[in-house]
Amino acid sequence: MTKKFKTQSHYSLTRRTTLALAAAGLSELYVPLALAQSNAAWKPNKPIRFLVGFSAGGSADTLARLLAVPMGQYLGTPIVVENIVGAGAVIAMSTLARSSPDGLTIGMGAPGTHAINPSIMGAKMPYKVPKDFTAITLLVTQPNVLIVNNNIGVNNLSEFVAWAKANPNASFGSAGIGTSNHLCGELLSDRLGIKLTHAAYKGAPQVITDLLGGHISMTFDNITTAAILVREKKVKAIAVTTAKRSALLPDVPAFAESVIPGYDLASWQGLFGPAGLPETVVQGLYDATLHALKDPEVRRRLTEFGSDPGGQTPSAFGSFITTEMKRWGDIVVRAKMVAE
Repeated sequence: MTKKFKTQSHYSLTRRTTLALAAAGLSELYVPLALAQSNAAWKPNKPIRFLVGFSAGGSADTLARLLAVPMGQYLGTPIVVENIVGAGAVIAMSTLARSSPDGLTIGMGAPGTHAINPSIMGAKMPYKVPKDFTAITLLVTQPNVLIVNNNIGVNNLSEFVAWAKANPNASFGSAGIGTSNHLCGELLSDRLGIKLTHAAYKGAPQVITDLLGGHISMTFDNITTAAILVREKKVKAIAVTTAKRSALLPDVPAFAESVIPGYDLASWQGLFGPAGLPETVVQGLYDATLHALKDPEVRRRLTEFGSDPGGQTPSAFGSFITTEMKRWGDIVVRAKMVAE
């Protein structure tokens, strides 16, 4: 496995950037919940726990809190976001898998929790996908963005490919082994026939700090934060990881447009419950989520984040998870990634 980098840097995000990131991630954290009379067929008799495996203020947490308000209004009960941080959200999903199948505990999953880590960890994984979960719906999808240090001298995708081939073992950082950002880099290495050196960090802020300081050359960042850095001209955006361009960065091409046909790795968040949820409960949670995703204010915020709303039926979402397990699992195998 790739060794973790221990990094120290005298560089940091500017106050303006930090405040912009905070505005993108924190403005919806504490919205008062005014409950309306529920019209839902399933009426929970207690508040619902919404488990998120990442810290408060991050993109996953912000999304959960943004959706929790209209979902709770639809169901007529508070939905309380609970952050259980650690192991790339595996601890949170383990907690969800052990919860009672009564609809009072739901959780947010992502490629790492339901497609990547199961392939890397195998039998060491504390839960089984899809057996230990009930798929409810896809919440959002969004691209990651390849961003590079300004000083490496590349301005577009063709220049980047030439630079990468001329600089074998160039370093790219990610927020940890097995994250979608990590595997985006592994797929790029494989498709271009080059070897990039992965630098695993404990979190995205440290990655950005070392990218700005020139300690790493590039990273695949969430489009929400990447767009802020690009607009401030702190980094250069090379390409997005989805098959099509993003409206948030319309001038940034997709890898699939030219140099890597078929390159399509979207990051996503989805809603899950424990295995065995009754059909009426699944339908109630799905209806509440669909109601939230159609809310004009929610859709406006998702557009600001560069996210596309989901809303797949539970059955379609279950099929999506199966496809994602193969998509990301194939990259794990080709990169010869195994649990440490």
